[in-house]
Amino acid sequence: MGPSPEDTDRGPRSHLTDIGRSLRSHLADTGRALASHLGRIGRELPGQLRHIGRGLLSLLTHIGRGLTHIGRGLTHVGRGLRSSLVGANRSLRSYLAGIDRDLRPYLIGFALALILTAIPFALVAFKPLPKAPTLIIIGVAAAIQVLVHLRYFLHLDLTSTPRENLVAIVFTAILIFLMVGGSFWIMFDLHSRMAM
Repeated sequence: MGPSPEDTDRGPRSHLTDIGRSLRSHLADTGRALASHLGRIGRELPGQLRHIGRGLLSLLTHIGRGLTHIGRGLTHVGRGLRSSLVGANRSLRSYLAGIDRDLRPYLIGFALALILTAIPFALVAFKPLPKAPTLIIIGVAAAIQVLVHLRYFLHLDLTSTPRENLVAIVFTAILIFLMVGGSFWIMFDLHSRMAM
């Protein structure tokens, strides 16, 4: 079917006019709706802003009160901590002053063991001496360290030790001497055979 005679009488100009009217009508409706929405927003906005302002003011007031309580709590904690530290300092001083005779040997032995361990470490780290004296000093420090452990930690001395303890110490020393000496003997023997 072709266009009707009425459509052919109307030209493109009349179509554009119809489109323009329709567009104008839509724009006018959109403008009225937009103006209505903007008017409603304009009427409601001050009330909402006042409500938001009151809420923020209330929130800031609560935060301020909370910070005040935290500050007071920290003041109390500081006072309590200060008195606790003073009390701890007094108790530590009285404890150290009243260390009994049973604990003193352990503390002396611990200090000597630390010193006898630090000396070989320092000699190896800083290398102030040649190799042979360094090895001799390390061996002497190790032997003294064994005696310190026997005396201060195991409480073994020759005057008050029963005969069984003395026999056990001598037997252990002989075994250690045989194991260490035998190991050195084997290593030096292998070294001399490999050098040939």
